This record gives sequence, C-alpha cells and structure tokens, in this order.
Amino acid sequence: MPVIPQRLDRVVFHQLKGLNNLDISFDDKNVTGIFGVNGCGKSTILHALACFYKGQTPGAETNYFTRFFKRVDGAKWARSRMTAYMAIAGDNRHVEYRKAADRWTPRIDQRPVRDTYYIGIDSCVPAIEQESLTRTSYYMTPLAGGVANCDQILRSAAQVLGRPYDDYSKTICGSRRYKKVRQPNCMAYTSLSMGAGEQRLFTILERLYNLPPYSILLIDELDLTLHTTALNRLVSIMVSIAANRHLQIVFTSHREELTTRDDINIRHIWTPAGGGQTFCLDHTTPDCLYRLSGHVEKPYEIYVEDDLAAAIVREELRDTGMMDYVTLRQFGDAANAFVVAAGLEIQGQLSNNQLLLTDGDVYRTDLEREDIMKKRYSGNEAEKDLHRQNALRCIKQFNLPEHGHPESFIWSLLKTKTGKLADFANEIAPFPDDKHSYLYDIQQRQGDTRENFLRDVISLVKTDAVWPNYVSELRSWLNTKKAELGI
Repeated sequence: MPVIPQRLDRVVFHQLKGLNNLDISFDDKNVTGIFGVNGCGKSTILHALACFYKGQTPGAETNYFTRFFKRVDGAKWARSRMTAYMAIAGDNRHVEYRKAADRWTPRIDQRPVRDTYYIGIDSCVPAIEQESLTRTSYYMTPLAGGVANCDQILRSAAQVLGRPYDDYSKTICGSRRYKKVRQPNCMAYTSLSMGAGEQRLFTILERLYNLPPYSILLIDELDLTLHTTALNRLVSIMVSIAANRHLQIVFTSHREELTTRDDINIRHIWTPAGGGQTFCLDHTTPDCLYRLSGHVEKPYEIYVEDDLAAAIVREELRDTGMMDYVTLRQFGDAANAFVVAAGLEIQGQLSNNQLLLTDGDVYRTDLEREDIMKKRYSGNEAEKDLHRQNALRCIKQFNLPEHGHPESFIWSLLKTKTGKLADFANEIAPFPDDKHSYLYDIQQRQGDTRENFLRDVISLVKTDAVWPNYVSELRSWLNTKKAELGI
C-alpha cells in the first residue's frame, strides 16, 4: 500500500470529558510528552487520538470511540467535539469529531487513513499476574518466523537496561503468547519470569522498530516501571527512530525529569481551580506548575522565559535590594506568559504583585498581545474579556531592538567591552539560523558553569548606555514595589 506523508499538527478539544477548549499542538518535534497532575486529562487526549484514524497496514488499529468512551449509567458523551488539524500528502485540512446524538462522527470509513498504535497501562502488568492462581506448569512451543528487527530490539533493550541480550523470540502455550529472551551465559526465560519494566520495554521496542513510516504511536504512562536513567535512554531511542521513519509519538508521563529535554515537545495540561477552560503550557517548568497549584513563597513574584532572563532579573534584584522579597520563576515559551497570567487571574491569585516578563522578541505590540491572549484563553463572554484585560496588565517585556533576539543582543553589547569574555564574543561569527548559540559558544570557551557565566556576562553588559532602556519596564515595576515596602 502507498505510504502517505502526514502529520497531526494540533487538536482543539472543545469539549471531551474534563477537557474544555484545550488547544494542544504536536507540530514542533516528532515526539511529544504530555504532563500534568492526576485527572487533568492526559489519558483522555491519547484515547481521542487513537480514534482519529483508520489503519491501512495489517496489524494497525482502527478504534471506535466506544473503545475508550463507554456509556456508563446512561451517559452518552453528548456535545463532545474536537477539531484536528492535519497535513496529509502536503495538503492542510481539518477534521471535526463529535457526538451530537447516538453516533460519533465521522464514521470509520470516512476518517483519514493512518496507521495508529496504542500501548496502554495494561502492558505494565507482569504476565505472571495475569495467570491462573492454580496453574503450575507450562509447556512452551516456539512460534515460527521469529521477531522482525530482532537485532535492533536487542541492542536497544541492552542500552536501556544496561545488560546484554543475545536472543528474543515468541512462544505459545495453549492460546496465549509469551515473550522469551536470553542473556549471555544464562538460561532463557519467558515473560512469566520478567519484571514489569523489562516486559513492557520489549513491548514498546518491538512496536517502535516495526512501525510503518508516518505512523502515530501512543503510549500511556511511559514512565511506569522504568527508573529515570532507563527512561531517558528509551526516550532518546524514540526520538532517533521517529526522525528516521517520520513517526509521531505521543506519550503521557508524571516524570518531571523529562521536562528538561529539548528534543521533544513538552506539554503541560492544567485546569485552574474553579476555571472551566483547560490550558496547555508549552515547555514550561515544574516550578511554574507547582506555583499554579497555589504555592506562594514571597510577597512578589516575577516570571520569565528562561535562565538568561532569570540572570538579568537577579542582577536587577541585587542592585535594587529586592532579592529577599521576590520569588523568580521560569514559564518557558513566551506564549505561556499569557496562559499563566490568565490562569492566576481565573483563580483570583493575580495582582500587581506578579510580573510576567517576556523577552520582547515576539508579541511586542498591544495588538499582538491581545490576539495571543484570546487564542490562549478563548471565549466571548464579558467575564472572560475582563479576565483577559486584567491578565494583560501584569505582562511586560524587555525592550529589544526591532527584530532583535535576547542572546544576539547581549552578544552585541558584550563585543564592545574589554576582557576575556569580550574577546571570546568578538571571535564568534553571527549565527543567523541558531540564535541560542551566541552565548553557548562563549560559555564553552570560558568553561565555567552556566549560572556563573551568565552572572559575569550581565555584570559586564549592564554598564552599557542602552541597558536602562532594555530593562526599563522591569525597573519601573521594581521601583514601585520598593516604594510599597518603604526601602
């Protein structure tokens, strides 16, 4: 059958179970991790994605929505509606899935064609725990044909778990199938003797190495049964295979250690307390999510995009004597500033004591800010419009030159100074396609830690004549807070 190049770009969950007006994208990288507290809707997202397509390759899944969305006590999932935005063979299109009456639409035969595979939490249950309590003997018969791409599966399993394997096969006993592995100088053993982590890893790897190109793989609770080191190794393998075979992989997880990776999409799902809308924050930090749940440390809070912005704010806090009064948090992607502000406002926790500071390279004008706020916090109700206006008042920015970028701007200032850091800056040619490399390359030459390096850089460039204008909105806010404190 012909291979159809395609991607799932984003989905808007207008209403599905506990998800309301959730807009989540998948179009940046091939692998997407979905994070959030228990009950936020992570699994619901995967279950819906599993039903968007009809498969074409033998073994691919074609799921009715009724597989995951059962009628319980008469509940019929009425008014459920989702819009999926896809690129299929170079053409952009959108498909609306809904349940207005008795049937989910579109019907199976009218859905886009794409091979879909779902690995659920049931794969974490050790095979021995699924057996009869009274059965004591098993006589296994090898299955003919072997396992496709067995050598690659064995190498990856050894890499993830840190122990060698030299064979992987399948056996059958009665009507049930079992995995069978062998380690060097050890007897072979089946999945009846495997731990949950080893068993599930072979399930995931076998699926990964045998997916047709442009398939979509969904894994619920990827982190279950694997320790952090093994989990990160597995994710690295997933990223590599997805790139080579043009796959999309979406998984859910509670393991916040994964949120520091920059080779996968990080999506946090969050619903404000008492709020009706479900938000998605892209590449935000666990600390930011922890705060959104209500944890407050100091009277004032400043939110920034990344560690460079944080270093700049810390320098200003030291200079103004405000370090002891301000908690500094990172929210990640610039658009998250509007989600965080709206969420705090909805929860009644936003005031002039919070400042959300963007880098100033995007959403520079009032019109652009209003537009992104409406996209991130949708709805035409008067109450929502008031929330948006209040939230926007707490969002400020660094004043970059037109079309400027934070790291290239700092680099341009650093070149005019004296000393080793300035010499390193002058040795570097512009990076038009990788704006983050300006300071990274200098840091590698200096050899210090990131935190110390950024502090040294900011201490130099803050003496420049353009610096007061660059940090003017931050300084104005800090001076107001100093007056409130009487210091």
